This record gives sequence, structure tokens and C-alpha cells, in this order.
Amino acid sequence: MSEILEKITNIDGLDTKYRIIKGSSKKGTLLIFHGWGGTSFSWLNVASILADDGFDVVTMDMPGFGETPPPSDIWGTDEYVKFLYDFCKKIKLDNFYLLGHSFGGAIALKFTSEHGSMVKNLILCDAAVIRKERLSFRQKTAKFLSKIGSKIVSKTPFYPLFERIAYKLAGTYDYYRANPIMKDIFKKIIIDDMSSLAEQLKISCLILWGEFDHITPLEDAFILNDLMENSTLKIINNSGHNPHRTHIEETAKIIINYLTKKC
Repeated sequence: MSEILEKITNIDGLDTKYRIIKGSSKKGTLLIFHGWGGTSFSWLNVASILADDGFDVVTMDMPGFGETPPPSDIWGTDEYVKFLYDFCKKIKLDNFYLLGHSFGGAIALKFTSEHGSMVKNLILCDAAVIRKERLSFRQKTAKFLSKIGSKIVSKTPFYPLFERIAYKLAGTYDYYRANPIMKDIFKKIIIDDMSSLAEQLKISCLILWGEFDHITPLEDAFILNDLMENSTLKIINNSGHNPHRTHIEETAKIIINYLTKKC
């Protein structure tokens, strides 16, 4: 079993929880940015397999998640990137592999575009990078219900239950559950399209995606692969938005093969 070190460091006034999963040999360090609603535990099972293969893995509770408090202001991707840069400098982390999942993928892409000299290779897993309005039938239904329902039941005791159902149907239940400042951060981040950054990036990148992802659809993976000059696309069959939870060994194997230049 890999050794897990739990630590707290103060970054820009925020006591930040992070974990280091120590590898058995020196194959390099992988820094993981989790998705919206995730924590430093989210990738622990995959991280343990990577550590057994020789990688050190660093995961953290990003501001507003897990044991790290939310920022006092309404942050966007720029503020998260600055925070993570300060985090890397504080713990003396440089020349590392970087993985970002979902919301963390957007942060990882922008971080790499601004601080590419620190990143050896980039991995984007079901990354929320392509931001365009694509409402499914269920999301259109939820939008309609929210608009009509807010007029009908907003002043009744049933409104909280109605709102919860509408957000869950829309696939944005994480937004509903967030505290007020995180809701504002969510609304600011979700409109930040990074297609142009992806197109400009020259670093080697693994694009890892779940076949049946309904949060960031598979078409985004193909768009990213076309945009990025030096990318490799791997699709995990029968997986949704969180292959690191449902397809642990397969996800870890693809990452290891990529980092050791086997794919």
C-alpha cells in the first residue's frame, strides 16, 4: 500500500489541504486538479496504482471544495490558475505531469498555457473546456420547468423541492448544492470557453474521455483532439463522466502507458 501524506499549507490566506501519495521509485510527479464537487480523495484509487508504478502523485482540495475554504471573492479561472501557481511555488513543485478532470481540466489547460515551462505533459480527462450551449431534451425540459415553475410555485413551501428536481434533471445538481459564493463562481467559470487556448498549446497532451459522458459530451474530446497539435485521444468504453471512479484500473493503465510513452 502506498504511503499517503496529508498536509495543510496556507496559500493566499486559505488553509489548503493536499495529499501526497508517494511512489516506490522516481518516475516523476503527477499533480491532479479534481473536478467540480470533487476533493483530493476523488482520484485516490487511481493515484495509488500510479504510485505503485513509481510516480509521486499530489492531489489537493481546491478552494471551495473538501477541507479548503472557498475564496472570499467571486473567482474565475484566472484566479484559480494564480492560486495553483502559488501552491506549486509554495511546496516547491516544478517539472511535473499535470492532470485535470472536468472543471479541473479547464484550470489545467489555462495553467499550462500560462506556465508551460513547469509542465512536462498534460492530461485532460473529460475536461470542461469547450463551452457552448448544447441543451439535451432533458435539459430543455428542466429549463422550461424552471421558468414556468418559478412563476407558479416560487412563493410556496414546495419551491425548494421543485428547484432541486429541476437542477437534478438539468444535470447541474452540483450548482444547486453549492453555497452562494460557489454558485457565483460556477456561473462565472461555466462561460469561459478555452478553444483558442487549446489550439495554441504545443505541449504533448493525453485526452482521456468516457464514452457515455453526458456532462462533457464525447464530441468535445474529438474537437479538442482536432484543435491540439500534439494530442493523443483515448476513449474508455462504457464509462461516463468519472472514469477514475468506475474504470479505475483501465484509467490508471492508460495514464501510465502515456507517461511512459507506450501510447
